[in-house]
Amino acid sequence: MPSPSYTEDQLVDTIFDITDNGLSLSKSAQKHGIPKQTLSDRMRGKGSKEEYSRDQRLSENEEKRLVDWILRQESLGYAPSHSQIRAYVVSILSRNGEDLEAHPWGLIGWRGS
Repeated sequence: MPSPSYTEDQLVDTIFDITDNGLSLSKSAQKHGIPKQTLSDRMRGKGSKEEYSRDQRLSENEEKRLVDWILRQESLGYAPSHSQIRAYVVSILSRNGEDLEAHPWGLIGWRGS
């Protein structure tokens, strides 16, 4: 996923244009080159991707490996079940030395089957 072409400071300035200067969301997004949806999300209190990534258990590389594994299984005619994907993730986290016993399901926030 490409990095945004704007900084957090530019995003804050864009929001100030709306809240303090009365510019519409659309015009402010266009003026500052920030996607309208991103601006709308942030105006509604949704955090930045960096804030959410702190809670992410897999690295980008591990996530890519998981996606590749799922797609490889699918190409062979074996769509992995939810429990198989969960087991694959658990194996990755176990190799990383994560304490999977810290939560009754082994994965905090995982809506397992």
